Amino acid sequence: MKLYSTILFIVFCTTYLNSQITTDTLDLSEIAIRITLPNQINETSGVAYYKNALYTFNDSGGNAEIYKLDINDGKILQTIKIREATNVDWEEITLKDDTLYIGDFGNNLGNRRDLTIYSIKLPYDSISKNLEVPLINKFYFTFEDQKDFENQGYQKTNFDCEAFVYDQGKLHLFTKQWGNNQTTHYLLNIPKKNGSTAIAKKMESFNTECVITGASLYKNELFFIGYTPNGLAYLWKFKDFKNGYFFNGKAKKILLGLTAELSQTEGIEVHENNVYITGEEMNYSLFQTPPTLYILNKSEL
Repeated sequence: MKLYSTILFIVFCTTYLNSQITTDTLDLSEIAIRITLPNQINETSGVAYYKNALYTFNDSGGNAEIYKLDINDGKILQTIKIREATNVDWEEITLKDDTLYIGDFGNNLGNRRDLTIYSIKLPYDSISKNLEVPLINKFYFTFEDQKDFENQGYQKTNFDCEAFVYDQGKLHLFTKQWGNNQTTHYLLNIPKKNGSTAIAKKMESFNTECVITGASLYKNELFFIGYTPNGLAYLWKFKDFKNGYFFNGKAKKILLGLTAELSQTEGIEVHENNVYITGEEMNYSLFQTPPTLYILNKSEL
């Protein structure tokens, strides 16, 4: 038996005994299709599905570009440059029809005052390898309960964010809380005026026992991807929630494996029968994993 399989079993048993939440374990490296992504997107941080293709991007310091991927082999079909946009720390994308929202809200130090969301129209009809598209909108936001914007030090803040979804005309943000391995759900109205500033309203919190790095909402089920500081990758599934509060229904926690083997799990998208998970390259002296796309059957969850 592989070492990580033994670790998965031990952690699963410990979690199950101490939690009323439904818990499961899956070996993502064995049950999913695994595709190595091009090095050009070695820091893939989110993923979206549209018209039988996947869209992803690089996070902090990358180009202000979205990459359209072949859904079968992960190869780049198209590079979409976004005019008048800057990639400070892009961390997530989400869709409403053909409108793509881009979350430039990575905030590892907790001191950003320029948290930004961009939106564009995806150019579905073009077959050009390289395109440039204009912004539809750009707006800023702040968390309503963040009062301190001092540098908190690396990976200590509870106001980092890497996950959001669109639902019923609003954006729902989920924080990456380094301080306590929980997440808080914030509700954000989308301003119509370009350059506006909005307030993200605090709705609810949940102890995910890991930092949340991506989210997907599909047919009244919410999915999270994330990992622990010691490198365990988790997927969360929420259902039967009511009144816009995702955490008042049923929850299921699924241990997927070790990030050292899987890659640093960052993005998730759920569509029809499949779940798509992307992971950043990890390059350390003891282990190396390339940027990776996983495709698994939703029935496994």
